[in-house]
Amino acid sequence: MFVTYVASSFYRGYIEAVRELEQQIQLSGDVQFDDIVVACGSGGTIAGLALGSKLSSLKAKVHAFSVCDDPEYFYDYVQGLIDGLQSGLDSHDIVSIQNAKGLGYAMNTAEELKFVKDIATATGIVLDPVYSGKGAYAMLKDMADNPSKWKGRKVLFVHTGGLLGLYDKVDQMSSLAGSWRRMDLEESVPRKDGTGKMF
Repeated sequence: MFVTYVASSFYRGYIEAVRELEQQIQLSGDVQFDDIVVACGSGGTIAGLALGSKLSSLKAKVHAFSVCDDPEYFYDYVQGLIDGLQSGLDSHDIVSIQNAKGLGYAMNTAEELKFVKDIATATGIVLDPVYSGKGAYAMLKDMADNPSKWKGRKVLFVHTGGLLGLYDKVDQMSSLAGSWRRMDLEESVPRKDGTGKMF
């Protein structure tokens, strides 16, 4: 199945990403993270981050906020990947997964969309409304609801992309963001030489 192949590719790629992060931390000398937080949509990213962290010197706890399916589905999926490596690890020991799907996959509340807009305005970081936006929103909500769990901890939030998800939310976000509008591909767009249409 294509989705399984893609997720397992992410899994291997994120093990390498942890290795690169570990190297960058060693070069900087003073940065360390207690926790790594990421949105979860396929399971591959969290499997790679969790296993990579466990096998590295980081030993950071990985927290995943699932934007679709339920946490048990992802615990089972991660378990299947790590069982394939005969690691003897338990997915519940290497990753903490919480539900963040809200209204459903790729569906947002007005609060979630306002959060994405407010983060972009305040920081210049554009989160997508399907993955990283929901993950960051759920993380900050969990920090507010469970302050002792996060107090004094250094957290790395991994933005996994997905910015094209904003395209489908233009109509919902336009009242929040001001003069946003959808650009139709049939519109005349000047070429670099100033003539004609690009499309």
